Amino acid sequence: MTLSETREAMGPRKGDKNWVRVVKQSYRFLLLSSFALEVVSIFVSTVIGSVLLGHGDVTAAAAAAKGAAKAVGYTSPLGLLRHHHEFEYLTIQITFLQGLFNWLAAVAMEIIIPKEDEGVSAKRMNAFMASCLGSLILWILAFNNHHLNFYSNYMGMIARYGVLFVRRFFGAWPPRPMMFLYGPSFVLSAVLGWRAFNSPPDLDND
Repeated sequence: MTLSETREAMGPRKGDKNWVRVVKQSYRFLLLSSFALEVVSIFVSTVIGSVLLGHGDVTAAAAAAKGAAKAVGYTSPLGLLRHHHEFEYLTIQITFLQGLFNWLAAVAMEIIIPKEDEGVSAKRMNAFMASCLGSLILWILAFNNHHLNFYSNYMGMIARYGVLFVRRFFGAWPPRPMMFLYGPSFVLSAVLGWRAFNSPPDLDND
């Protein structure tokens, strides 16, 4: 299931009920954001892997000069990654999991939208399958929270990530040159998103 395959069928129509319009718009956003988040997860994983592989000589020299225990200061590879690259570590963890959540939620929304000529039994089955996917999302979240190493729960990870994101991309001084591009780009995306979700039904196709 891709956005291109469902673009026409999931476009809002003038005859749609308000909740159907909202679900269709949310479905398209969740499907696209899921793809984008998984791409970010793969990209950052690849880049940080290359960065860590390039630290070997520096780490060995530091360990020889100061002693391994003092130079390392952590007892696991994940501890090393979080200690030196917490932003990248959180980026990988959050974008992968949130991308999975968004995709599952999009599938549930596609199922729950009523289709023409569907009977009561079909609608009940749709509600059952969508409910199963919702329960799966909650179970995955609970499983993840139970196995976290450095944070209390997933929302705590997101809160910490928000602090690091603002500090890195908007709180650095002197400002990074790219900030003058991605800053306005974020604002433009927010404005376009507000307009998209608040478009009146009379602008939809029949």
